Amino acid sequence: MGNSKHTPKQIVSTLVLFVILSFGWNADAYSQRIEYIYDNAGNRETRQLQIIVQRMDSLENENENREKMLESKVIIYPNPTRGILQIDILKVENFNDYKISLYSSAGKQLQQWPSVSQSNVIDISDYASGIYILQVACNSDVSNWKIIKQ
Repeated sequence: MGNSKHTPKQIVSTLVLFVILSFGWNADAYSQRIEYIYDNAGNRETRQLQIIVQRMDSLENENENREKMLESKVIIYPNPTRGILQIDILKVENFNDYKISLYSSAGKQLQQWPSVSQSNVIDISDYASGIYILQVACNSDVSNWKIIKQ
């Protein structure tokens, strides 16, 4: 009569194969992002947790955008500024996925410019003197710059 016992090595091999095949059928990527919102006194008001599920085909597009962002060259001047900023984005052919945003030092979005070109002039003279964050984004890839407004 045949011996129906499996060795531990066979059981482990079968489990490993099962796990590999299971993940192969569901090749999505998961990430999470936690965002905190503070009041002017520095007290945390809210905490938001976002769980992001991305299909593999969207990850390929994201990698292309990341390569675009890495290949591009962003020049921002003058910094410090009295209000007018020149933002040049070089080595980019298609600006459709790009946007520029201005944030306070506390992280509050103050203004956004969704229409971007190779040469951009931004007026922040209406804002008080201080430190701001200028963000140049290509979809989910971002580059942050500290701007000093005099």
